[in-house]
Amino acid sequence: MAESLPETSFALYRLQSREVAAFAVLAVIVILLSLLAFVGGGKAGDVPLVTAPAAPARVFVNRAGVAELAALPGIGVRKAERIIEARGRQPLQSLPDLAQAAGGISQANLERMREFVSFDEREP
Repeated sequence: MAESLPETSFALYRLQSREVAAFAVLAVIVILLSLLAFVGGGKAGDVPLVTAPAAPARVFVNRAGVAELAALPGIGVRKAERIIEARGRQPLQSLPDLAQAAGGISQANLERMREFVSFDEREP
């Protein structure tokens, strides 16, 4: 009894001439691109990166949410909630107003947050 071997779905000897040509073209392209990358050192070229210093993020105290206020130095969630409650009665105008509304903020923290807070949206 003769056993037959299972036929594979892909065999090089079954390819048509145009399929062989397509494989050859793809192989040449891959080889050329590899050589180009190797000779060029794999670099796309020296591109100077110009970065401008990012402006500090501003928190508009009279409309900021709890999360924004709590991100400020020396202010946690509880103080942020107090600030929101106080500004509901009257808008805050200055850092001392903010410290009073929060129930106390140290002078060091007030100085650290000075560049990050704004009381008027028109301020730069």
